Amino acid sequence: MLKAYRTKTETLADASHQFKPVKFEGAKWDLSHLNAFTFKRDVGFEVNVLVIFSSHCFTHSFRWDTRQRSEIPAEEIYHDGREERVLDKVRYELSCRLLKPILLTLDQRRIVVANESSRNFMTVEVKNEDDSELNYAVFFDVEKDQNRRKRLILRVQSAYCLANGLTKRQKEAKKVNLNVILKAAYEGRGIRP
Repeated sequence: MLKAYRTKTETLADASHQFKPVKFEGAKWDLSHLNAFTFKRDVGFEVNVLVIFSSHCFTHSFRWDTRQRSEIPAEEIYHDGREERVLDKVRYELSCRLLKPILLTLDQRRIVVANESSRNFMTVEVKNEDDSELNYAVFFDVEKDQNRRKRLILRVQSAYCLANGLTKRQKEAKKVNLNVILKAAYEGRGIRP
């Protein structure tokens, strides 16, 4: 069973999130593209946004695996300190190619409220490089860092292809501007869909 590695300091918000490389079917997966990074944003005042990732960007749950749990090789089981999941080659490859570029262009993308009860948002890359349909969804939340002034934490909760495409609600949802999301998180307010 593989274990996640994160360099920790005194708080989650200050953590320098890094994942150790893992092996899948003999190939080494470099996970450095999922290292935490920051960017600055003007929301009426300048804030720093710390972007961190979960292992859901390169793993899937046991219930989505086609095999019985007993059939999954131990080398494919990934433990992040909270939960066990299964390494996912497609999620990994898409995260390498698309995840950071999507996050760096959030201000130019269509963002919708993914879950009304929590501050959960999503954006979707709908086309592949060859113009084929893709529907790669990135789910994230944003919260104010309680330990550092003028810093927000954007947590990428998961990123994967939507097997059945967008739902009707996702297609019809109104766009939410990144600055609106960031300012609301800083002020502790919710966003109405």
